[in-house]
Amino acid sequence: MYSTGFLWSIVLLGSLVRATPTPPSSPGNGRIVGGEVTTIEEFPYQVSVQFKGQHICGGSIIGEHFLLTAAHCFEEPYSTEDYAVRVASSEHGSGGHLLSLRRIITHGGYNPQSHDNDVALLILHARLNFTENLQPVPLATDSDSPITANTRLRVSGWGFQAEETADDGDAEKVGVSAQLRFVEVDLVETPQCRQAYRQVLPITSRMLCAARPGQDSCQGDSGGPLVGLQPEGGPAKLYGIVSWGLGCANPNYPGVYTRVSAFRNWIYAHMGAWGWNGLLAGWSGLQ
Repeated sequence: MYSTGFLWSIVLLGSLVRATPTPPSSPGNGRIVGGEVTTIEEFPYQVSVQFKGQHICGGSIIGEHFLLTAAHCFEEPYSTEDYAVRVASSEHGSGGHLLSLRRIITHGGYNPQSHDNDVALLILHARLNFTENLQPVPLATDSDSPITANTRLRVSGWGFQAEETADDGDAEKVGVSAQLRFVEVDLVETPQCRQAYRQVLPITSRMLCAARPGQDSCQGDSGGPLVGLQPEGGPAKLYGIVSWGLGCANPNYPGVYTRVSAFRNWIYAHMGAWGWNGLLAGWSGLQ
């Protein structure tokens, strides 16, 4: 069993989280492991969250002003002026539109040690005009068909294609990908995931796990979407947010995702409050 000191050190080093380790000085970076190149037309809800011009996390469009990502992508104290998001582009470094943020709302219960409640809502200054390569993704609900072995799960992002140290000497795999990539993974049942992480961290009811041999999300993919397509058809829905994991594509440790359905009330409460405050500001003449 790991000692408490060892656990604390791996959390501090950011080996669990999947954001980009450089900016700010926060937990992680990411890149899809074992996946393939794709385009924004296939994943029109995907965004790149950037800190001072550098990609650090992914995110999902969920409304005209709203994006969903991971809380661990933002380290206190932070300023919204340091962050921007690129939308409608297959590349995180160019194309599409680079937009400023009006507000960053991280979940008040987010615990950086356990990674529980790892969710953040971003509010844009600009209103998005939806096009073929710029679309919101619907949120999964508890009443939706549950994820099963037959659910087609996809994770997308610009994260690492391997863990930070490329054992095979392929330096190209270390660092964020220029082009959007995706990977297909399978649900790992909660009891099995809890067993895998029993000596690392608790898997709570607000998390879900997914993996497939040789395929995973990685650093730089943090905050990005885990969407599910059900066999009976219908649109892809957002079931998870890339959160953390021990290593990337490690056969003993599945990827861990924030369970979106557990936060629908929190998300809609903040979206509704923002809209109501905007109306009040308009009526009072304040901008």
